[in-house]
Amino acid sequence: MTIDIPAPERQQRLLRTIEQQQRITVNQIVEHFDVSLATARRDLETLADQGKVQRVHGGALAVRQAPPEPPVLQRTAEQSPEKVRIAQAAVDLISDGETIFLSSGTTVLEVARRLRGKRNLTIITNSLLVLNELADTHGISLICLGGMLRPSEMSLLGHITELALSELRAGRG
Repeated sequence: MTIDIPAPERQQRLLRTIEQQQRITVNQIVEHFDVSLATARRDLETLADQGKVQRVHGGALAVRQAPPEPPVLQRTAEQSPEKVRIAQAAVDLISDGETIFLSSGTTVLEVARRLRGKRNLTIITNSLLVLNELADTHGISLICLGGMLRPSEMSLLGHITELALSELRAGRG
């Protein structure tokens, strides 16, 4: 006698199996969960639609997710010489009188630190660290994009940020 497992529970079990094995075939699902081919395919499609697995011909693969990035304040000292070189190269491309967008991140913060000598700049940013770095700098106007706080990056993001960005343009005077 076969006991029917509700679809959400079966899909959770299937997801755990895929994560452990890294891949699974439709035939393995049929055998392991005692379901029809159609049910196995539907379960895989559901998991794929949720972004939990990658659907491939005849089965599915586990979705490989990058490990979470450490918070921005912990990354500040990592690869510092490289960040300094990248930041200086970026600053060399920026002329007085421009409007630029600076996102968040430790390399971008290095760029902000090197902008103090520029004049008549407008900086659009979602980074609280960039705002803090340049808040008292003469010759630089700051536009802060609103949004929801992402504490790990000390930045603002989301729908409000996107709306504000859609109204702004970067470039020369």
